[in-house]
Amino acid sequence: MRNFLKAFLVFLCWAVLALLVYNRNSYYDDPLAKQTTGEEKAEIQNDTIKKQENSPPATVIPQKTIETISETKETITVLPFNHKFITHNSHTRVLFPQNFHYFKDSIYNFLNHHPDKEIIISAQYLPSEMVNNNLTFGKARAEYLKSQLVKYGVNPLKLVSKDSVTNYTYDKDGYYANGITISFKNISKEKRATLEQEITHKTLYPDFNTNTVKPDKTIQAYTVELKNYLQKHPEKKVTITGHTDNMGNDDSNYQIALERAKSIAAYFENIGIDKNKLNVQSKGETAPIVDNNTTKNRIKNKRIEILIN
Repeated sequence: MRNFLKAFLVFLCWAVLALLVYNRNSYYDDPLAKQTTGEEKAEIQNDTIKKQENSPPATVIPQKTIETISETKETITVLPFNHKFITHNSHTRVLFPQNFHYFKDSIYNFLNHHPDKEIIISAQYLPSEMVNNNLTFGKARAEYLKSQLVKYGVNPLKLVSKDSVTNYTYDKDGYYANGITISFKNISKEKRATLEQEITHKTLYPDFNTNTVKPDKTIQAYTVELKNYLQKHPEKKVTITGHTDNMGNDDSNYQIALERAKSIAAYFENIGIDKNKLNVQSKGETAPIVDNNTTKNRIKNKRIEILIN
């Protein structure tokens, strides 16, 4: 009994230490952390915390705009956020505040409520800040921020990354807190056509741990786009087709794919899409898009296809 208590206390001490280390390292998201030494990372963390600790909470995007600028006869509206995206003169990393999820959620909800808008991520860079001939520090920073939003579930077609060469000054420690601007503008007719094409021919890859699909952020965002599209085109119908890999027998795979397609249809209906517009079917393992020889390929074959006509 005494040995058990000793072992338990040792485990508890290690667990507390691990939790403290995790909380310290989670303050910001560092895309190139593996390229930074422990000493450098600790220094960056400490400096970032000092710069952010007195900042107010992140702001959800308000309906009113703050500033409009004219660019090639388009109106671009700058969106306000209390927290800044800190950059450094020695690398292309973007240092995010701890509550970066509020920013992601704000952008996600903004686009869901404004289907005719797209977000522009603009990052500044100095004339000397070139990664190579085709990539600037600004472009690299904007692209990284875009990738984080896409991972969260934002449609990449509604995100535009830009860079602009500007003569600004880093602080004495090499940091700059105003190098990234988030704005929005109306989607062009050409891009709107591309977006509608994607809505009418969509492949989804939900969590397939069970036959009942749990919609992730990507599926939730697509459902909003689908609902808006059907409101504009009330004559259209939706076919939801379930697919599996070839693991298991034909009959069970057919039924599994059908149940998953029904689960997606039920989610669409719960969000407000008319069930009479939804047709559910299964192709089981009979229509793979790649061979089933590898785990990676089998994951691609386990999918839900949406076709609108």
